[in-house]
Amino acid sequence: MDRVAVVTIVALLSGSFQDAFAQRRQSEAPAESAAITVAARIGGKDYQGSGTGSCRHEPEASIRGVSAALWTVQYAGQKGAVKQLNLTLWRPTDGSPDQLSLSLETGSGSHRIETGAEKRNSGEGSVTILPSGPGGRMEISGKEAGGKPIQLTIDCPAFAGAEAEGG
Repeated sequence: MDRVAVVTIVALLSGSFQDAFAQRRQSEAPAESAAITVAARIGGKDYQGSGTGSCRHEPEASIRGVSAALWTVQYAGQKGAVKQLNLTLWRPTDGSPDQLSLSLETGSGSHRIETGAEKRNSGEGSVTILPSGPGGRMEISGKEAGGKPIQLTIDCPAFAGAEAEGG
């Protein structure tokens, strides 16, 4: 067998093993499902919700080349007025400002806060994380772009590990 054929076979086998490892690692990921409760006060109105969702945390991640801790919550309400929630929080380890992306659907409409992102800021917000065992509480205080105040509490019984994206 010539050298080109050997190198080609080794490269193909290496790619197959990497694919198999990635698939095995993904299938071994902890279950995403968690019983989440959400309490919100938006513009003076109270909203509650509970249902199944995903709470994830990765203490050693990075965004745009900056080391950061990452938290994500995805929730689709089965009970209550909070219908859907998507939260992504990047907390840089160098002390620079958090990057927060919050999208919330209630019975009365859509609410959004985006902070720390280049050229996409909309509103303002801060997040306090109160750990409790394998989970914790996330408290968000902020305002939408139009100035409507948002207070939000998310209770996660546990945070699963976050999967790396984007290679």
